[in-house]
Amino acid sequence: MILSRTDRLGREMCYNHSYPILCSPHFPEIAMRFVASCFLLLFVLSLGAVPALAEKDVDGLEELIPHAPGTLEIERYQAPGYPLPRLDFSREAPLGPIRNCAEWEPTTGVMIRYPLGLPYDLLRDMDDQVTLHVVVSSGYLSTAQSNLAASGVDMDKVQFLVRNNDSIWTRDYGPWFIFDGNGELGIVNHTYNRPYRPNDNLIPLYFGQENGIPVYSHSMYHTGGNYMTDGAHISASTRLVYDEAASENGMTQAEVDALMQQYYGIENYAVLDYIEFGGIHHIDTWAKFLDEETVLVKEVWPGHHTHDTLEQRATLLASLTASTGRPYQVHRVYCFNSSGGDPAAYTNSLILNNHIYVPLFGNSTHDANALEAYRAAAPGYEVSGYLYNGFLSDDALHCRTKGIMDGGMLRVGHIPLREETQGDATIEARFTAYSGADITYAVVYYKHAGGYWMTTDMNPAADGTWQATIPAPEEATTCEYYIHVSDASGRSAGMPRSEPAASYSFAHLPASSSAVGQVVPAAATLDANYPNPFNPSTSFRFELKFAGEAELVILDMRGRQVRTLARGTHGPGEHVLHWDGTDDAGRALPSGVYLYRLRAAGLQYTRAATLVK
Repeated sequence: MILSRTDRLGREMCYNHSYPILCSPHFPEIAMRFVASCFLLLFVLSLGAVPALAEKDVDGLEELIPHAPGTLEIERYQAPGYPLPRLDFSREAPLGPIRNCAEWEPTTGVMIRYPLGLPYDLLRDMDDQVTLHVVVSSGYLSTAQSNLAASGVDMDKVQFLVRNNDSIWTRDYGPWFIFDGNGELGIVNHTYNRPYRPNDNLIPLYFGQENGIPVYSHSMYHTGGNYMTDGAHISASTRLVYDEAASENGMTQAEVDALMQQYYGIENYAVLDYIEFGGIHHIDTWAKFLDEETVLVKEVWPGHHTHDTLEQRATLLASLTASTGRPYQVHRVYCFNSSGGDPAAYTNSLILNNHIYVPLFGNSTHDANALEAYRAAAPGYEVSGYLYNGFLSDDALHCRTKGIMDGGMLRVGHIPLREETQGDATIEARFTAYSGADITYAVVYYKHAGGYWMTTDMNPAADGTWQATIPAPEEATTCEYYIHVSDASGRSAGMPRSEPAASYSFAHLPASSSAVGQVVPAAATLDANYPNPFNPSTSFRFELKFAGEAELVILDMRGRQVRTLARGTHGPGEHVLHWDGTDDAGRALPSGVYLYRLRAAGLQYTRAATLVK
């Protein structure tokens, strides 16, 4: 497809994927198609590795267009009678201030496309939580209805968007949701960076029309797989957004940043360099925001060509400041060599409400470890995995799904209290009921170590926040807490979002603590093991300032947990544990470097120990 639009000088321009050319009203459409197709063919051939056969959909109905541009879409585009839908839309930006929704915010649905590139067990699980918005052409509608019903999908939870479409990549071309300055839900529609998929580019417009949601479109090239946001005005992408905006839109990096602020309300746009020379360069192939201050980053084996770059990106992300004012907590998920040197795409997962749906790749050990990595990084979430032979290293579950936000959501904005606190602790949050309903219930649940859960009411403050007070303990201890709130629409929400299964914690000191004015030691510390290197055994020493939960585990250099040395409640004081170089099954482990990790009192320490035989 060639998109006609106006450049910054007011000239009408025609753009293919890589080359702008001046339009003439008399330039025949067939010639435009031919020229554009030649350009794309040269581009595809330059990639040097285009698969001969694309993936078949799960029902075997058609050959799916590959994620990257390919010859198949050129052939479809050149076919006689191929429709060229008009791309008429308003370029007006939403009324500010704007807030772009994060993936983990309340959703009512998920957008997928039929014929499917997803397993049916995933659909059956997702329809327990949300509505399935299925993009389908009229020619496949009856087939979709029959096959979904026959496969056990709850058809009461299915809504069909019957429109022409080109591909399964609803993440890339689907709607991005914002709330405008009036608190109204809207869709921002970017120009999909696959111009030979013109039908896909219109799906957000059709979805908005059919659901009564205003759509704000702009011409800048972008793609949903190369975007993640925290819902608090911080977003991240790879350099692809700058490169394509420059080549396709003639935009500078400053102009890209300005557009992201104007249409999405993004105040801090972290644009990261590529992790490899080739590929689609989508950030969701190697990183994922899990909440406002947690990011999961792919880890690969040392011999892989992206290993060093991924380690650098993980370090870089850990140095950046999250919207909470603290550095990001970076967690890693080991992505094994799933086939032909390609790492498994475990970061390409989907968050829907309190569920995380993770792609699996057929290795029971690595698949199980990946699920555990998510549970450790996102406590309290229900994490489940799905095996499908169409999942690839740069394309899996996240690429083929797009959450549909709840326009009447109840949102809790809260910066967790993690710092040591003396005396009464003030818990503060902002509640936004986008339904317009009144807040009917707002409490903080809390308990001190060894105690029972108690509640304290949250009350509105003069600055628009809601506040509650956790009373000071009689003795120094650890305090856990979470927030729960409801409104008159029947919605409820909390922080952490997976409460009550998860909670925050901080060190809580009595008001008359003798530590006033003194340097207070950390609530948990971990010493270096001794001896190191060791054979046949070594000792670990950690100290807790207060009684509480503690976990000390051994991991190999691939991030696999091989031995649990401690897990459970421990009293205050010094604890010494010994390791004889065996795993949990009692098998001797080979020589090498191992990591030992302590989690306690809301802190995490990791050190290295070397086993020599």
